[in-house]
Amino acid sequence: MSKNNNDKKQFETVLKYFKKYKRYLFGGTVAVILSNCLILIMPYISKLVFEALENNEDPSVILKYVLISIGAATLSGVFRFFMRRTIIWMSRYIEYDLRSEIFSHLQNMSPSFYHENRTGDLMARMTNDLEAVRQMVGPGVMYISDTILKLTISCAFMVYLSPTLTMYALVPLIVLPFAVNKIGNMVHSRSMKVQEKFSELTSNAQENLAGIRVVKAYRQEENEVAHFSILSKSYINLNMSLAKLQGVFVPTMRMFASLSYLTVFYFGGLLVMEGILTLGDIVAFFGYLSMILWPVVAIGWVTSLYQRGKASLERINKILHSESSVADTNDATHAKKMLGKIEFRNLTFAYNGSDILKNINLTIEPGQTIGLVGKTGSGKTTIVSLLTRLFKVKSGQLFIDDVDINNWKLESLRRQIGFATQEPFLFSATVKDNIKYGTSDATDAEMQLAADIAALKKDIDTFQDGFETIVGERGITLSGGQKQRTAIARGIIGKPSILVLDDATSAVDTETESQINEKISDVLKGRTSLIISHRVSSVKDADMILYLEDGAIAEQGTHEELLVQNGYYAELYKSQLLEQELEQL
Repeated sequence: MSKNNNDKKQFETVLKYFKKYKRYLFGGTVAVILSNCLILIMPYISKLVFEALENNEDPSVILKYVLISIGAATLSGVFRFFMRRTIIWMSRYIEYDLRSEIFSHLQNMSPSFYHENRTGDLMARMTNDLEAVRQMVGPGVMYISDTILKLTISCAFMVYLSPTLTMYALVPLIVLPFAVNKIGNMVHSRSMKVQEKFSELTSNAQENLAGIRVVKAYRQEENEVAHFSILSKSYINLNMSLAKLQGVFVPTMRMFASLSYLTVFYFGGLLVMEGILTLGDIVAFFGYLSMILWPVVAIGWVTSLYQRGKASLERINKILHSESSVADTNDATHAKKMLGKIEFRNLTFAYNGSDILKNINLTIEPGQTIGLVGKTGSGKTTIVSLLTRLFKVKSGQLFIDDVDINNWKLESLRRQIGFATQEPFLFSATVKDNIKYGTSDATDAEMQLAADIAALKKDIDTFQDGFETIVGERGITLSGGQKQRTAIARGIIGKPSILVLDDATSAVDTETESQINEKISDVLKGRTSLIISHRVSSVKDADMILYLEDGAIAEQGTHEELLVQNGYYAELYKSQLLEQELEQL
């Protein structure tokens, strides 16, 4: 694919928004044209004023020219205001839409995407990179159109006044396109490095703030500050390198512009002395030359905006052009009410080249409660994660209600499965909002019932603001057990057809766990439930218990049947009984 085709594909991300806000773009273009046409007649009016003075014309004629100049300058200012109001507004709307598009795309990505991309880097692309793109499509577009129009009209007037002098004036500026291209490529390369380093810096800060408890617990404050300082210094050095390049760019533009000015001063003076040009001609010519000096200098600044914006757009496109490994296919049309039957057929699952699950064969009838136990890393959590298609599942290996899981619409599939995990994520909102998350139509009575079943209501009653208590970022104001019970309430409030409790009471004391198990038994009736736990007490009443070892089902049966087998499960049960006896001594 050619470079032009690559650029076109890259800019499609923002071009579609130019079409959406074409009225702003059109209005801004009209304002640019009218503003420049009005301001660019000023040097020519100056020529007429000088000629009127030379010809000793009536002062009323000069006053007329002055009034015309004042009117033109005023109207030009008005149109320049509208130029900014339309094009800059357009860039803000594009920024809003593009940020929403990025966020929406990120919401649809699978967990594996987040395993490969750091949160801080993604945040940098939604902030710093997005601002650079806005600068390119807003001020960049505005100034480049203003510059091109000003150069075109000014050069046309200059040629009209004196083709020879125009040629002399433009000679020093011939090298500018080559300098702009060369230095512009260097600016683009360094801009990419700056943005990448900023992402690394943001990621480091985000990780440290999220893990501040660990940092403090291991007394690593000074080391983390030192590491952050190294990254920050590297970021400053890259910015300084870019600033030096830009510092060379602008003075270079000014130098060639000044050479052009001096050239006109010399040759124009000769033409005036020879009588080829009048004093009014040379005054007007200098006026137009002065007007193109700023556009010439602005080329460097606009080029910098373009290169930085292009570099940032490349980074944003890497996100937008990435595809989720899990998405609805053309065959994903099933969206009926779940009965809750689950079937694994020789299911094998690998992640990053490592086998996690091996030949899982299992049929779970609607309404059954299944317990999953086993060592850490045996594949328990992976099994339940595949039920909601958080990861890609091969066709023909996992069925819900006799329908291949890939044929279920994701929205319907996930809406009918309740989930409570060992490490629940709570949002910085109220307890009420966290419990109702995903089921906003639930009533307060249903919320209180869910909290009561999760043995959480007694804790909430002690909070000053009750259910309206703000839990803080990641639920930091709650204890580990309170967070898990909030997650359990969130999982059951939607009355899901399939309920998954993934070690959801690991941080809860034995007495509270017993209360939860007693109250949740009514919730489990009539719905399929999968309970993962390291405690045998949490699964011993299940209809069937699976013991997983190295990603395979090593043992399967009821609590009594597994004890008779005297295998892995029986050994786990005996060791936990011994622990309880020792605790009671």
